[in-house]
Amino acid sequence: MNLFHLNVMSNLAALSWTALRAFESASRLGSFKEAARELSVTPTAISHQIRRLESHLGLALFERLHRSLQLTPAGESLAQEAQDTFLRLGRVLDGLRLEGRAVGPHALTVSCVPSFATKWLAPRLIEFQAAHPKMELRVVADETLVDLRRDRIIDVAVRYGPGPYGEGLHARRLWPRGEIVAICAPAVAKDPALRSPAGLARHMLIRTATPAWRTTSKRSRPVSEWEAWFAAAGVAIDGAIRKALEGPLFNASQLAIEAAIAGKGIALAPEILVARDIASGRLVRLFATSIADRNAYWALCRADRAREARIRSFFKWLLAEAGR
Repeated sequence: MNLFHLNVMSNLAALSWTALRAFESASRLGSFKEAARELSVTPTAISHQIRRLESHLGLALFERLHRSLQLTPAGESLAQEAQDTFLRLGRVLDGLRLEGRAVGPHALTVSCVPSFATKWLAPRLIEFQAAHPKMELRVVADETLVDLRRDRIIDVAVRYGPGPYGEGLHARRLWPRGEIVAICAPAVAKDPALRSPAGLARHMLIRTATPAWRTTSKRSRPVSEWEAWFAAAGVAIDGAIRKALEGPLFNASQLAIEAAIAGKGIALAPEILVARDIASGRLVRLFATSIADRNAYWALCRADRAREARIRSFFKWLLAEAGR
């Protein structure tokens, strides 16, 4: 491999596949909202990934107008190549994956975010296997954006977002929208300063890069989860709290939860993900304050595959477990 190829491969290795996928969809559809609908994520997640790509490249790919998007010259150049590349790659992968389906008629591949896979799905897989001994369940746990309309290897996806999802997809919400609560390790909870929410300023407040979930008005900036939580607790965010919010920022709830379990700080997390840890004593919920979660967990599949026996069985089991 010559020096040119080494440089090309090095540049590609440094890029985020997720960011490129988000850009390709947004550039083709001309809308973050439509790209989010296509990829079964939130528009904020699309925006975050594109800003990540722009930061890596050191230039703007879109001009963000009042009610529309417009590609910059650099964006147009990358969009054409990205769309052509993803189209060619998709055709090749479709062919290979269709061949791979001959491996077994009872295999089911489920894509889900790591936090859901680790904190909720994995502890229950024994029950699923016992109820469906002939089914081979394959769990793909990562943050990769999955396009169920084109991805033939993924049968079902579980995603965390506002919903509902676009045409061509069958979607079932697993739970009503829940609550986001403050959590920490039992040793941390013993601090006398934590008798009131203002005492959180004495601890590291762990952040998660979830989409900003609401605004105070149509023209105001997005509000982070911690800002919303302190507002619900009736605590003004002063300099001490802002200092506490300079801690680590994780891209997944799972990582923030594990950091809290390890006693590294106080985190916010969807109550459904930490219920078992709270019940077992690994975590403590701090205060009665909570904020409504604007997102929910959804089970998704292609609408034209919803009646397949494997998918129907998994949906039935998943919804029954969620109903407990």
